[in-house]
Amino acid sequence: MPWAIAAAAGLAFSLAQVLPWYAGEQTPDLQPPAVKLLISNVNQGNHRHQLLERLVTIEDPDVVGLVEVNQRWQRALGFLRERYPYHFEMPDERFVGLGLYSRLPLEDARTVRLPGGSTPAIAATLKAPGGNIEILIVHPVPPMSARLIRRRNEQILGLAQYARSVAGPLVMAGDFNITMWNRGYQPLKEVAGLQNAREGRGIEPTWPAIPALGVPIDHILASPEVQLRDFGALPAVGSDHLPVSAVFSVPPPK
Repeated sequence: MPWAIAAAAGLAFSLAQVLPWYAGEQTPDLQPPAVKLLISNVNQGNHRHQLLERLVTIEDPDVVGLVEVNQRWQRALGFLRERYPYHFEMPDERFVGLGLYSRLPLEDARTVRLPGGSTPAIAATLKAPGGNIEILIVHPVPPMSARLIRRRNEQILGLAQYARSVAGPLVMAGDFNITMWNRGYQPLKEVAGLQNAREGRGIEPTWPAIPALGVPIDHILASPEVQLRDFGALPAVGSDHLPVSAVFSVPPPK
């Protein structure tokens, strides 16, 4: 029965990609005080702003990163600007707008252009309890054609090279439009040496926004010296993506 052999081989391959993400132990209690980060692709066409406000109120993160922020969303985000005194917004009507909001000080907040087009990222220095951390909010292009797949992979390689060039601790988060087992993801691990907050927690699918279904394309990554824990997908906010959160810290040098 060739079809049964093929099905079994396909299942084995799929399990080989997924099961390692459930292995390993979470980092113990973080020292110094951890920073909680919440990331959400809000969906530019989503009008249910109150769901995001409710989620932020419940989760109470220290830092919020948003993807697909346009001018309408920017107008609706007054509650974030009131709650988080440090913020940097870059609205755009082409599904590439971003926002970064923090109760911890941000320095040198700026736009970083990714390779292969005008897709931007936000970079800033976060003044965290354990020291400065470079934080990036990113959104490579979606893989909707062969040309866009190549462009997305080029942008992810550019992000990996940027991360490698940063001298200190780094956290990179957003909608990457790629799963961890895609070849295009590998530079984030092999070039930049970034760890994924999912490790030991499972795949936690985020798109489409149906719990326990879909694929994991929204990520929180960090350089090796950053401790990560408590990653998880959060309740839907009206977008086609589920938000995610994790906590991180940079331990003092031994």
